[in-house]
Amino acid sequence: MTTRPVPTIGERLARLGLPAGGITARRAVLPAPVQELHRRILADFAARGAPPDRAVVAGHAAAAGIDRAVGLEALTVMDLVAADPVTGTVTAAYPFSAAATRHRVRLATGVDVYAMCALDALGIPGMLGADAVIASTDPITGEAITVTRDNGRWTWRPATTVVLAAGLARADITGPEAAAADCSCPHINFHTGPDTAASYLRAHPGTGGETLTQPEAVEAAEHLFGRLMEAG
Repeated sequence: MTTRPVPTIGERLARLGLPAGGITARRAVLPAPVQELHRRILADFAARGAPPDRAVVAGHAAAAGIDRAVGLEALTVMDLVAADPVTGTVTAAYPFSAAATRHRVRLATGVDVYAMCALDALGIPGMLGADAVIASTDPITGEAITVTRDNGRWTWRPATTVVLAAGLARADITGPEAAAADCSCPHINFHTGPDTAASYLRAHPGTGGETLTQPEAVEAAEHLFGRLMEAG
């Protein structure tokens, strides 16, 4: 009997419409100045719990040797950053969200940041090399969920918590609507157990995905975001 090879975490993410090589690999195709602008935007989120305003982004872009609008467009096209099309204000830089979401991450510095989804929330501590406490809720039951990273050790409450990595089918979706913020992020959540994850899929026709165990979710998050703050 032939044994099927176990899919890598990258292959599993790709099936969900997420970057198989992680966000770092997606960014790697961009010019070095644009990559540096991206790192500076992420650092501002981590330091302040909010995105940099237009003037600060312009300063970051100038320091990197590029125009603000050109740099933001490049990051937006690659679905690394989301910005208001009228004002140019940064609204998200995966894994961070400028708006409050279901997933709040309190960093060891005392700064609160919001994550776009559950995997993004798990990715923030590893990306920053910092401990954190994630506060979220099960979208089916409303029950509180807390995930703590302390000295690199993860604790999950309830202990039965899983992550549902789901999303809308993207085959017929094009343009801005194909961004992860629209297709995947609303459907990647913490659940108190596999049963509520299954209930979520039944309640949302058109979504598909898989339930990740705690170690699988951490591995996926680290694969997606683990090296984002590193220079080229």
